[in-house]
Amino acid sequence: MTDFGKGPFYTLVAPHLDRLFRVACRLLGNTADARDLVQDTCVIAFQNLPELAANSNPERWLLRVQRNRFIDRARRRQRAPVVTLKAPARTEWLASTEAGPEELLLREDEERALDLAFQQLDDTHRLLLSLRAEGYGLAEIEAITGIGKDVLRARLHRARRSLARYLEARQDAAQHPTLIGSRT
Repeated sequence: MTDFGKGPFYTLVAPHLDRLFRVACRLLGNTADARDLVQDTCVIAFQNLPELAANSNPERWLLRVQRNRFIDRARRRQRAPVVTLKAPARTEWLASTEAGPEELLLREDEERALDLAFQQLDDTHRLLLSLRAEGYGLAEIEAITGIGKDVLRARLHRARRSLARYLEARQDAAQHPTLIGSRT
């Protein structure tokens, strides 16, 4: 195994790993797949180290590579979908251990609803909202994705509306559950 130490690869990539991982987690919805995506991104960065080193904004370059790998994975997934039987609990997202059990359950339910709604978005909308949530401005997202500013604004607007619709539908379903087996 090669020890990369503090060489050029480490210097160029290490400062951006946390952000790459957070974006990947938002895109994919679980840490195992996010780690794989970041690892794929790092492999490509290592294979193209001269190009990365010559780039004036390595973070943008890495995010663009990650975006392309994400799109490739999504296309493969559409050709051969994987069915998950049960989603893992999202206990790592709990914000405070000082809250009472009822508040924690409510918060966990809300986070689960947001996560489920987020995962129902199409891949492009998830990508755009993930980058925006990471604090990237429109110009930076435009540079990362290659989408023009006007189209980008429209897609972000549609992504937010879609997310809100999914959340509203879930809230409506929770407020008006269908009674199975009841007779009126």
